[in-house]
Amino acid sequence: MPRLTTVLISLLVAALLYFTLIAGVDGQRTWAAMHRLDWVGWLSILCLSLFNYSLRFARWHGYLRWLGHALPIGRHLLIYVSGFALTTTPGKAGEGVRAVYLARRKVPYAHTVAAMFAERLLDLLSILVLSLLAIVSFTGYVYWVLAPLGVIAAMLWTMHRRPLLRAAQRRVDDPQTFVGHVLHVFVHAWERAFVLLSWKPMLGGLALGCMAWAAEGVSVYLIAGRLGLAIALTLAIGIYATSMLIGALSFVPGGLGSTEAAMALLLKLAGVAAGTAISVTLIARIATLWFAVVLGLICLGLLELDHRRNPVSTRQEETS
Repeated sequence: MPRLTTVLISLLVAALLYFTLIAGVDGQRTWAAMHRLDWVGWLSILCLSLFNYSLRFARWHGYLRWLGHALPIGRHLLIYVSGFALTTTPGKAGEGVRAVYLARRKVPYAHTVAAMFAERLLDLLSILVLSLLAIVSFTGYVYWVLAPLGVIAAMLWTMHRRPLLRAAQRRVDDPQTFVGHVLHVFVHAWERAFVLLSWKPMLGGLALGCMAWAAEGVSVYLIAGRLGLAIALTLAIGIYATSMLIGALSFVPGGLGSTEAAMALLLKLAGVAAGTAISVTLIARIATLWFAVVLGLICLGLLELDHRRNPVSTRQEETS
């Protein structure tokens, strides 16, 4: 797990580059738009972000309970949100942070990997479903939805082929090398993913994912409304989901740059002036992405502080 100072430095660099971009693109207009939201507007969109995080945590907590781990909900919430701190760093290191802290609570790495995979897959599927709301208006972008849907369908079909799983288990049954141990963890995670991606948890997780990500789309709708723009609620949700999808497919950490470009373009195609579209986009990202990063840093700091104050109890957790 990276040191907290390393995390802070990497986030500081990412934030500096991001807000320099805001200032360079149209900083004056964006700051003016942020002031026009007033405290009620900001409270509304931040509460919608908290609603998003709460639903996603409820799903994650349910996954680990499904796998047989009854964790204290308060500590588990800190661990889950701490993963948001590293959203903008390469390699999704935030998931590694979660795995380390969960391992101290006797959760095997394979189970965390399985929950992580199920969460990512259902998030992507939820965003694809919500993207259909925008595709109705922007038919030229239909391939952004159909192609990932085809990939997910193929992945689910492959993952549910028990003969393939059994063959993989036989190959990694007695690992002798580091690579062998890594493959053993992933095959064990694949086995656990069978449980999480069976019909009942999968449909429940998909429903929670759709509600969670739709809430962020409602934020775009509220921001646009506060700035005097008339955008249909369904279109705002669809635009947010499609831009998140494009950001995810770009494989850039946090979708930085690609998500903003896609959202601004789609807003412009919906009839919003270019400068205002950029303002709406940047405010939405501050209230979603950067708000999550700040909360993640706070939770990561609390966990590290507790670890340093109680190193003995932490070691007992790791070895018990």
